[in-house]
Amino acid sequence: MLPSKFAEAAGFPAYWHESDLQKYISDRLKERGFQTHLEVQANGGRADIVTNWQGGAIIECKKYLDRNTVYQAVGQLNLYGLNNTHKLIVMGFVTPDAREQSSALKTALMVEQNPRIQVVFVNLESEWLPGGKVRIGFGNLKFWNFRLTQLPNFQDWRWWLNVAQAHPLILILAGSLFLGVLPEISKLTSATSSHTSNSVKWMQNAEFIRR
Repeated sequence: MLPSKFAEAAGFPAYWHESDLQKYISDRLKERGFQTHLEVQANGGRADIVTNWQGGAIIECKKYLDRNTVYQAVGQLNLYGLNNTHKLIVMGFVTPDAREQSSALKTALMVEQNPRIQVVFVNLESEWLPGGKVRIGFGNLKFWNFRLTQLPNFQDWRWWLNVAQAHPLILILAGSLFLGVLPEISKLTSATSSHTSNSVKWMQNAEFIRR
């Protein structure tokens, strides 16, 4: 189906945006019994859709998918997918530029060699077409945590506080290690001070002899 026909059948506004497609995909997933959440905070940005479809997936939507936008979306998803095992899915219309369509399809096949990545051309697959049959997913209504694990910020004291609260044994071991090393640090400091004092005395004696 042509993107223009798809947009008309789906009830998109005349000058539709990527967010309209994003909402359409989210609504279709909900019709199938899946849970979705839009604009989820993730590493380096915000994931368009996070859902429990396919056991957990992050979806990056693009209006039109050509070679460049597929690569761009995959790059974003790889960042959002750090520290989690969600499926990484690119979704959008195949580019209306006939000269670029072959390249877009080949690029999709290439990136899908990574089993974690999937590219969906929504106007080419019947299950995503407006009015298409909806396949109901069973067992999808259980509670789902839509928060994506993000890279730790070691400069944030709250991160260290959370670590200490979650793993008190680590705090005890760190304290024990520090207390064990402290006497050695004191000895080293004392020895360094003594050596410095002796060096000063030697220099004073040498100066006195020269006089």
